[in-house]
Amino acid sequence: MAAIDKQGLRSPMIHEKVAHWATLTPNAVAVRSASETLTYTELDRQSSALAGYLHEQGIGTGSLVGVYFQPSPATLVCMLGILKSGAAYVPLDVANPSARLAQMVGQLADLKLIFTSAPFMANLDGQAVSVADIEQVRALSEGLPVARPSHWPVQENTLCYTVFTSGTTGVPKAVAITHRSWANLIDWHVREYGLGQDSNGILVSAYGFDISQRSLVTPLYSGAAISLTSSRMFDGYEIAGLIEQHRVASIHLAPSLLYLILQAGQAREQLASLRHLFIGGEALSTARVVEWAKGKGAACNLIHQYGVAECTDVATCHRMVDYATYLTDGIPMGEPVGNCRVDVLDEHDCPVTVGETGQIVISGMGVGQGYLNNPTLQAERFRPMTVDGVTRAAYFTGDYARRKADGSFICVGRRDNQIKIRGMLVNLSEIENGVRNALVTVEDAIVLNTQAQPGQEAELTAFVTTTDELPTLRDISRQLSALLPNHMHPRRYVACKQFPLTQNGKIDRQALLDMG
Repeated sequence: MAAIDKQGLRSPMIHEKVAHWATLTPNAVAVRSASETLTYTELDRQSSALAGYLHEQGIGTGSLVGVYFQPSPATLVCMLGILKSGAAYVPLDVANPSARLAQMVGQLADLKLIFTSAPFMANLDGQAVSVADIEQVRALSEGLPVARPSHWPVQENTLCYTVFTSGTTGVPKAVAITHRSWANLIDWHVREYGLGQDSNGILVSAYGFDISQRSLVTPLYSGAAISLTSSRMFDGYEIAGLIEQHRVASIHLAPSLLYLILQAGQAREQLASLRHLFIGGEALSTARVVEWAKGKGAACNLIHQYGVAECTDVATCHRMVDYATYLTDGIPMGEPVGNCRVDVLDEHDCPVTVGETGQIVISGMGVGQGYLNNPTLQAERFRPMTVDGVTRAAYFTGDYARRKADGSFICVGRRDNQIKIRGMLVNLSEIENGVRNALVTVEDAIVLNTQAQPGQEAELTAFVTTTDELPTLRDISRQLSALLPNHMHPRRYVACKQFPLTQNGKIDRQALLDMG
């Protein structure tokens, strides 16, 4: 997949675009919740005042500032104010257990301050970092001078935000992203999909999730409004109601949350305003969206995205149209986002040929600064890559894709999603796709190795979502035989009304293992 460049090398930074809309449409709604609404003028002024507060505290370029409270309009005030000060923000989800929160904070040597609110203040007791109540700071900042844009000490290559992504050792990894990378991605989204002042959005994922960062700022970049929910827990019915009430047109979300929103909003025709669904974070089950996408949701573009937090969240996009093919072959990765390149390489770092599977390697403007305080992993994943005689900085994702005859690629997941059965290497994603296609009553399938004894033959268990009674194992095997060889057939099936989710809205595979 070749690099593309559709918008040039200089994209306005996020806070610059908010200031632009504050001048152009000062009274337009920027962010709203059940308890507060801010116009672009109010958001720009309050965030500039907060930047002034941070300056008074000696916080600026090179500093990190945490944001730890339930998402509200104050969240955007914090994010933009931190960016204007020259510091980078760290979204900390309030759902994190105290031990995990301590792991996160302990990795951030440059964390100078955490903004929080009264209900969550006690959770930060014992943390070796200053804490400030955001509402008190907002009130105090009202009297401070507001810095003009020319006084914002922000450079494109300085750090913009840091998010945490899961680590294989159980310790979350801190990923650093620059203004240049983030602005490039958001600007590309707005231009590529024609997002405008009517492209209102809504935050549906957990705040600490990487997808939530673009969910919050993409509407602001295009002059639209972002809506925030009132519930601390995901509520598909509340979200469907807000989509209808606020004429929400675009959402960035994981598939597991999309299924719940479709389930909640279809019956009452509450999703008619949707025009773009940007779907990523895990594999999408075509069978669970095809009826809506080709029927009531025909006016909405479903954009299937692949990416990793280390590379500004999105690397490739594919506009979904050929649903019949997706059901049998999977959904292509699509084309790279602007100013980025994606290669699929074999173990010798050479491009794979048709039918081969290789590692997905990302280069270009989307590649982040790397991991904070993890030099070993940094050296392993962020390293130079030479393709066609050109050497460039790249990120080796650990994800794998298969090349099809038409030149497109299908992501098959991580290498650790592969197991050996009777000496043959098997990808669990391929089995999941087979189960979905063989069983018409099954909406989705997750296949896991539930063999608890090390050194023993793998035991495949298929967890499926269905409202119907499953056929007998013999009947299932008969249907599956048309698609998969016998050694790839699950030996057990567990029916679920819906899959358990992590706080980031992805399928909780560990919870499924505990069920199995």
